[in-house]
Amino acid sequence: MKCPKCQTETPKGKKFCGQCGAKMERICPQCHSYNPPQFKFCGECGHNLTGPTEKEMKVPALDSERKHATVLFSDLVGYTAMTEKLDPEDVKEIMSRIFGEIAQVVTKYEGFIERFFGDEVMALFGVPKAHEDDPVRAIRAAREIHHMVEGMSPKYEATIGHPLAMHTGINTGLLVTGDEYIGKGRHGLTGDAVNLASRLAKLAQAGETLVGQDTYRHAEGYFIFEQLEPKRVKGKEKSVRAYQVIAPSTPRTRFDVSAERGLTPLVGRKRELEQLKDGFERCKAGGGEAFSIVSEAGLGKSRLLYEFRKAVAKEKVTFLEGKCLSYSK
Repeated sequence: MKCPKCQTETPKGKKFCGQCGAKMERICPQCHSYNPPQFKFCGECGHNLTGPTEKEMKVPALDSERKHATVLFSDLVGYTAMTEKLDPEDVKEIMSRIFGEIAQVVTKYEGFIERFFGDEVMALFGVPKAHEDDPVRAIRAAREIHHMVEGMSPKYEATIGHPLAMHTGINTGLLVTGDEYIGKGRHGLTGDAVNLASRLAKLAQAGETLVGQDTYRHAEGYFIFEQLEPKRVKGKEKSVRAYQVIAPSTPRTRFDVSAERGLTPLVGRKRELEQLKDGFERCKAGGGEAFSIVSEAGLGKSRLLYEFRKAVAKEKVTFLEGKCLSYSK
């Protein structure tokens, strides 16, 4: 490139002209005029000469977002014994298999693997994709992960001399996500919900899944829980309430759980309910009827059918019902 002051050819990358000593960095990128080093703006076109460098401009701004999500930490019991008894290559092969199976389980419930580190996995439910039942999905995923590892354990117990098992902590709450790690497949999470989920995982014994109070509140009715004595955890001034997942309840829908807790009065569905009743009367008279009830989630489809069934409960009617889970096939 030529020096704009004396026109001498100067190798690219040189900061000063070898002939006249002019500072090559003060060439205006807008109009290519030479400017003295002390100029902050181009004397010819007024372009800002102190703006960010090309390298700085390539660094994206770090956005953050507040999310309500469920965090799962699951740790392998017996990892230390395994590393002492087995060759590192064998340990790596076993862990790769376990992590591969865990990834499939989390993906099945539409969660996200935040990271694997050592013998622990951290998964998110509600980030980046949110569902109304993310706490339930997280617990179901934890139970499947536990059963999967327990099924693999007999194959290695004789060699290791110790059974393999998982212990899990789950917590729901507000997180702040930053996309500084998105390129690496991570979300850069911060928030108390993350810390408490990790602490609960460390409190859990082999085969146990412990959940925080918010997770319990959202999943109550779907699972049987045992409330534990308040526990002291690192970083918390007060003791925290933890609940151990014992077993799933009788298979039910979200609406079934809501109905058990108590429903609010039905509002704004009188016309639709009357249409169903009229159709029922025509069926009794020998005609055929078919209704399609379609709406966005949470607008009352299940509640409408519930009220219809109550309205005709005294009639001799057989109801046949099929249900699908959003995360199953």
